[in-house]
Amino acid sequence: MRDDYANLFYLPGGPIAAILLGMALIPLRELTNSANFIFVFMILIIVVAEFGGRWAAIVTAACSALSLDFFLTRPYLSLRIVGKHDLIAFGGLTVCGLVAAALGSRRGDALTVLREANSHLDLLHEVAGQTEESGPIETRIEEALRSCRESLPLAGLILRDARGGVVAASGSAPGPRPDPVVSVRPDTLLPAGVAAPELPRGGTPFPAEGASLVLEIGSRQVGRLDFWGDGRPASLQARRTLSDAARLLAAMIGR
Repeated sequence: MRDDYANLFYLPGGPIAAILLGMALIPLRELTNSANFIFVFMILIIVVAEFGGRWAAIVTAACSALSLDFFLTRPYLSLRIVGKHDLIAFGGLTVCGLVAAALGSRRGDALTVLREANSHLDLLHEVAGQTEESGPIETRIEEALRSCRESLPLAGLILRDARGGVVAASGSAPGPRPDPVVSVRPDTLLPAGVAAPELPRGGTPFPAEGASLVLEIGSRQVGRLDFWGDGRPASLQARRTLSDAARLLAAMIGR
């Protein structure tokens, strides 16, 4: 969610900063060649690529080239270019800016994946810790379900015992039916017939109408985990994290 807000900020913020930067450099345009301003715009593009992602960086690179042309190359306040050196500066900023945007955003994507993996590890560590805590099992399971709901794109979870009785719950079921209508496989939490490679890069949401996962220890069914998605995409890593958490919950109620 934090990354979504960052993208919404930098997508308009980067181009606006490029325009303001061009205006701020107007007093210096008679003191040096326009090519020297490329470095300042490149710094802006790299910063936007790092924090705002690919599309924000690409739009910023395009606006930076236009800002350089409009404010800092003759004829001023026009998109026409008459000088050969100014044309080379414009083309160089455009090409270098797009390359920096592409490469910088790849690093940002890698950091996003790393943050997600660390968040999932923290979740599994917390759920595993609940298996060792003392106190009523219902309270410990409810705390584990709450952690899953807060860390993963889930609106609600219900853990049931082998007879169908509710052991603990967290959140709500936004679907129109009280019981899930989709059964999922334990490894990827995908319906039968849907393979993991078929998922888009960002994943697909957990079913809003609810999904049901049978919890087993060996060949013995010990319970069932019902869960509802909140509309946000669930990556394959998120699905496997919930699957691992479900195994820990099965161990808790199967003792």
